[in-house]
Order: sequence, then C-alpha cells, then structure tokens
Amino acid sequence: MRMVRVPVTVVVAALLGGFVGGIFSSGARALATGDDQARERVRAQAAVPAGEQASARLHAQVSGPDQARAGSSNAVLVIDVNNITTYLDDVTNAEKATRAVPTPAIPKPFQNLYGIGDIYAVNGQPARGTWSVFTGLMFLVPVEIPGYAINDTFRGGIAVTNFEILKEDFSPRGTIMAMGLAGGQAPPLSGAFGLHFGNLAVAGGTGEFVGVRGVSGESTNPTDSFRFASTSEDPSIRRQVNGGKLTFIVSLVR
Repeated sequence: MRMVRVPVTVVVAALLGGFVGGIFSSGARALATGDDQARERVRAQAAVPAGEQASARLHAQVSGPDQARAGSSNAVLVIDVNNITTYLDDVTNAEKATRAVPTPAIPKPFQNLYGIGDIYAVNGQPARGTWSVFTGLMFLVPVEIPGYAINDTFRGGIAVTNFEILKEDFSPRGTIMAMGLAGGQAPPLSGAFGLHFGNLAVAGGTGEFVGVRGVSGESTNPTDSFRFASTSEDPSIRRQVNGGKLTFIVSLVR
C-alpha cells in the first residue's frame, strides 16, 4: 500500500470524532488512494447533527433530574459542558501557563492532552461542576499515513476523564470517573441512549455516584467543539475565549 499525505483535519475528524456506517472500509480506501471525491464522502459520513439540536433531543428523552440520581439501579446522564479548551503538552515546564493570550496548537501523536470544561446542565436541569480529561494521544488509523499509528481502528488515544457535578448552588453531588478510548465510534448498542463517539468504561464514583459502573462518551461530535491550545497559554483566561461545547452521555448501573 502506498503511503500518502492526508490533511490533518481529515485524520483528526476520524480520531476525535468518529466514522460511522461504512466508514471503516470506504474511509480507509479514500485515505489510501488519494481520491478527492471519496475523501468528500468520508467527511460527509463523519458529520453529525448540530450539537444544540442533538442535545435538545436527548434532553427530551430523559425524564428530569431524578433520572440522573444514582440511587436507582439504572440512570442515563446527559451532561452539557461548555468553555472547553484542550491543552497540548508542547512546551517546556518553564514556558507553561505563561502566555495570557489565546495560543493555538496542533495535536500530534504521542503528545499529552489536558482538557477542561464547565458543566452547566445535567439532564436539562441547571448544574455546575467541572469536566476534566487527560489523554495520551496516539492517533490510531487503519491505513498507512506518515506520522500516524497504523492498526485496525480509528482512535485518538487513551483517556481518563472525570465529571465533578455540583448543584446550581455549588453544593457537591459527586464525581463520576471513566477511562478508556478517546474518539472513534461508540461501543455496540450504545446508540440507543444517544452515545455516538468514544468508548469509555465508568470505573466508579463518589458522593451520589458511589458504586456505579457503566459506559461514557459523547453525543455530539468532539471535532465540532474542541479548541486546541498550547500549554503555554495561561489557563486562567479559558472562560474569556471562545471555547467549545459538548454533550456527554453517561449510562450508569449499580
């Protein structure tokens, strides 16, 4: 198979968003052959409904704040997060958090990523809290592309993520911890409750969420929302810049 140069936007869309349907066969052929029309079909397959519309539909399917409580044997949490910035580890320690202006960066394989966002709603009800993630980027792709890691699947890397959920008055509810594979398509059967991207297992929780397990990922496409910044950017300005929005799905069982 000949190796080709592919636009980084196409590859990142595959890794951090997800290709659905026949993407794994047709997408690989398009990337490998350099067929421009095929690449456009790949991009079209990666598209998903606008984040706000997808989030609204999910909220309509979930019956209110009681559904979000872990006291029941099963619960689906629809967690809306805004002001998202993902910081790429691209400078020395001495340079980190020193630039008080937006400082864009481009993700690369074998780079660490730190993501921070503000939780503003849970199942359509006002909430507070923090979403955070640490990801070791690998950029796994099932086709030979210079600079990317060939294997059998599309994945961005290995992620550890936390949802620290507060009530609207800032009193704590608890934290949900998940870990697994960032980006790519969601696990089998998870589309029934709105999970379309990512493949993370809920490892446990604290507060209301002690003893839970389950699955987690995104309903909306991460590539619609991620703002990549250098770790040289001062994180105190995160809420001042135009960060992204994402809707996460957390399906819990006890």
